[in-house]
Amino acid sequence: MSYGIDIFDDFRRMMREMERFMGSMTEEMQRRLPVSSDQGFREPLVDINETSDEVIVTAELPGVPKENIELNLTDNTLEIKASQKQEVSLEKGGVRKRERRSMNFYRLIELPCGVDASKVKATFNNGVLEVKMPKLEKAKRHSIKIE
Repeated sequence: MSYGIDIFDDFRRMMREMERFMGSMTEEMQRRLPVSSDQGFREPLVDINETSDEVIVTAELPGVPKENIELNLTDNTLEIKASQKQEVSLEKGGVRKRERRSMNFYRLIELPCGVDASKVKATFNNGVLEVKMPKLEKAKRHSIKIE
């Protein structure tokens, strides 16, 4: 006796829904990952804060030595370039194991206003780069009293 019901219909429907969900999750994760694979660079995670007197950019550059960081300021953009290269060699029982790793970071940040390039200060501590850029006098906000 056949009732015309396939017991696997619900299972197939559930599998299609899961595939659709996983596909959208994968797209979302790829969109959010700070990786630019076409150029081989990873974008560092960055915070940009603006006060009344300065613009502060904080970037995460884990494992990068200070001497491998390059900062360039042009017009209203801050360019961050950094590289990390590691080589590990182990020799045990006549077998030599050698691994090489490298990671390059790159980020071009458009600043919200003009900054005084001659007064920029950058510090690097525990993998965190902080760049403090005083605003140009003309870029500072001034309150105007209404008469």
